[in-house]
Amino acid sequence: MQQYSDMAEGDAVADPLCGGMTYDGHTGTDLRILSMKDVESGYAVVAVADGTVLRVRDGEQDHLVETESDRASIAGKECGNGLVLQLQDGYEVQYCHLRQGSLAVKPGDAVKTGDRLGDVGASGLAQFPHVHITVKHNGDTLDPLTGRKLSEGCSPAFQSTGSLFSPEIVASLEPTKPDILAVGVAGKPVAYEALVQEGPPPTASTADGIFVTWAWFANLKRGSVIRFVLKDDAGNLLFDHTGEPLDRNKAAYSAFAGKKRALPSGRYQVEVSVTMDGTAIRTSSSEVVVQ
Repeated sequence: MQQYSDMAEGDAVADPLCGGMTYDGHTGTDLRILSMKDVESGYAVVAVADGTVLRVRDGEQDHLVETESDRASIAGKECGNGLVLQLQDGYEVQYCHLRQGSLAVKPGDAVKTGDRLGDVGASGLAQFPHVHITVKHNGDTLDPLTGRKLSEGCSPAFQSTGSLFSPEIVASLEPTKPDILAVGVAGKPVAYEALVQEGPPPTASTADGIFVTWAWFANLKRGSVIRFVLKDDAGNLLFDHTGEPLDRNKAAYSAFAGKKRALPSGRYQVEVSVTMDGTAIRTSSSEVVVQ
């Protein structure tokens, strides 16, 4: 889950739990895949409930918006490829940013819960590949995490009983914590721009003159501290680096740290942690094989 709805009025910004996992004027919920390379693989977008397709649009290019010229080119088509699904009891769901050519439905089609509608893409106003979902009930826009109207504002007390998500999805979410999307050990510095296009880089090899431990994050808060630890197969500590606290919130971010020397062949364990005020709030680890 990359971004939630903005439930603050005016220029203020607040996600459903009064945090910062949103941006000004965002009326939906963004569920992402990692990279544009993953778009090519095809990740299905499915119907959240039984309903009837009202409107569709396809044919818009999958392209990450990075410049003002990019924004101008999609003016009036910010949703990109997508559809509106009419459900029962006055509910509607809009899906945006689907992959070009992937729409599997047309207006008037009846769909059942779980039916494939298309694939996740990056059409329209997208800075990362994802599907944006907007839920409305009798004309009011709702936040699916809490089930509340956006006009009601945020509340730091999360009541899962009101959520429009299934209990299984709610149980998997930690909407006040950042996410570590991927970690690894590479043979050169890792840039976010390369990650969002190509996905995780190859693992370092014995031929590389350097090694870097790296990680990819979503929704880091100001003051977050990132720590990298690398151990060999026997558990011996080889590298331990703690960065400076972040000076601002980071919706999408990557970081790396390493040394100017090659790693011998073998198995290694890379561990990445995010701490706030000295307390670890998210950790991730991965075994890598250097050859």
